[in-house]
Amino acid sequence: MSLLCVRVKKAKLQGPPDKFNTYVTLKVQNVKSTTVAVRGDQPCWEQDFMFEISRLDLGLIVEVWNKGLIWDTLVGTVWIALKAIHQSDEEGPGEWSTLEAEVVMKHDEICGTKNPTPHKILLDTRFELPFALS
Repeated sequence: MSLLCVRVKKAKLQGPPDKFNTYVTLKVQNVKSTTVAVRGDQPCWEQDFMFEISRLDLGLIVEVWNKGLIWDTLVGTVWIALKAIHQSDEEGPGEWSTLEAEVVMKHDEICGTKNPTPHKILLDTRFELPFALS
């Protein structure tokens, strides 16, 4: 079992700043976590999340949503293969990812994303080994 650490840092969104009140959802292995909503076209969340991972053949789904009065709309999504995430005991500077408009499915599971949007998100993802029980 591995411990996945994700820091949702910030985003660069294209459009008028007053149009955006965004939050981020992270989904992996049937677990979903959400950041707070932040206004503006360059939202900064700096929120940390941890997930216990038992299957490295899956991926992390990151979705950016814009809060609406009646319903929320998807700004974009990115899929990160768990196998592509490095192992480190220290937080890094993160990596910018382009948000895509659609997910790609294979055998009823998400395996990627397609159709790039002009929006980007900065994430720091890494695996830590869990502490040994004493």
